[in-house]
Amino acid sequence: MDLDFLDDESKADLVLVWKNMSESDKAHFINQVALALSVWGSEERGKQIVVEILHLMVVNGTSTLADFGLYIDRIKENELGEKVKRASIIIEGYRIKNSLSSEPHQELV
Repeated sequence: MDLDFLDDESKADLVLVWKNMSESDKAHFINQVALALSVWGSEERGKQIVVEILHLMVVNGTSTLADFGLYIDRIKENELGEKVKRASIIIEGYRIKNSLSSEPHQELV
């Protein structure tokens, strides 16, 4: 995954968020990314979409990467249109099955 899209401050924010997450939230994040990449493909474009979502999460002040699935619909444009929608539906099912929040967790800045 090419994190060059993110500036150093955003990368540092992601590391801090990761360190403060519970093991359960870390597993949920990993599972959601894996589900998304199974639909989008693990080639460069699929990975770039994951990085774009991480960027949106940092900008929004997320306090847990387990909110990953909530940000998929916020991607403005990409050539994977239907695949993004399909991943969103699959991950929404995952989030419901695992009783994850339907609202992003945010830090008050």
